[in-house]
Amino acid sequence: MNLLGGLAGGAAGFLIGGPWGAAAGAGLGAGMGKKSDGSGGSPINDQYAQLTRDQWSNYVSTFVPIENSLIKYATDPNQVTQAMQTASSNVNSAYTQQQGAVSRQLKGLGVTLSPDEQAAQQKQFGLSKSLSDVQAQNVAGDLTRQRQQSVIGNPAPVGA
Repeated sequence: MNLLGGLAGGAAGFLIGGPWGAAAGAGLGAGMGKKSDGSGGSPINDQYAQLTRDQWSNYVSTFVPIENSLIKYATDPNQVTQAMQTASSNVNSAYTQQQGAVSRQLKGLGVTLSPDEQAAQQKQFGLSKSLSDVQAQNVAGDLTRQRQQSVIGNPAPVGA
């Protein structure tokens, strides 16, 4: 029984005939909603049963697909790899754009770097880009694993 059906059932049962509902003493144990004499249930029980079926149908059509997509995300080992690849791609793109901006800025100022200065600049860009790439991949991997664990219901951080 889902939570909504359980709560609605408890409230409806209390309102219909006290804390045990209309089913108290009506032979629900043996007949599953039918009176002990074999006739059908009361209109109120039938309405309650239809309401419960409608709520369950609504839950299955609305929330089960969302739950399934969250389960798929939380259990997919490729999510971490994809996040790390995206982070690496973003860092490489940002550094390529930054390198172009510095080159245009130097050209606009009329500054020409010597071959040694160009080599030093390339080395600095390469080191900085590599460090940023590694850091971005580590952070993306850690955050994706943490997000997967929190979707599953484990809020504790994963890793050291």
